[in-house]
Amino acid sequence: MVGGASIPGNWASFLRVDDNKTELFSFLSGALLDSFQLADKQLVITDRDAVLSKPPLLDTTSLAPCTQEEADSRMMLHAAHAAHAGHSKITIRSVDTDVVVLAVVLACTLEEDDEVWVSFGTGKAFRFLAAHEMARALGPEKAQALPMFHALTGCDTVSCYAVWTALGSVLSSLTSPLHQLR
Repeated sequence: MVGGASIPGNWASFLRVDDNKTELFSFLSGALLDSFQLADKQLVITDRDAVLSKPPLLDTTSLAPCTQEEADSRMMLHAAHAAHAGHSKITIRSVDTDVVVLAVVLACTLEEDDEVWVSFGTGKAFRFLAAHEMARALGPEKAQALPMFHALTGCDTVSCYAVWTALGSVLSSLTSPLHQLR
């Protein structure tokens, strides 16, 4: 029994019910907020559409109410908010490669000196990924195209250089007339 509730015997079955997930994440958000003790760090999390923070944020108008349904996009919203609030080193924790792709895109929209790190993986495969360095290496055009490339290929890694090169050519041809209009 945890916090007055029994622990489910079958997690897969438990998590298939949306209300169970909502209650679990609400419980975890509260527990994390209560236990957070790092004086030189800022914790920002959501509980349903509410934004919780420690220490408390003075202005949450750009974050709340949080209408992003997917955790991936919520994390990017919080990271962008942190950067605009003056935080120059941001860490995002995930085991999802979609989050890495979105973090690279985010990094190319921030100030040049800002750092976006993704604490990624588990166990022996755990590592810190420098999304800001990936964005710089790719350049803004390719970095911003990553979500489209990912969606079209369904691939979390750049497994086919020919497709990536073709995508770059297509993007160049599509954006060239736009640059001429400016």
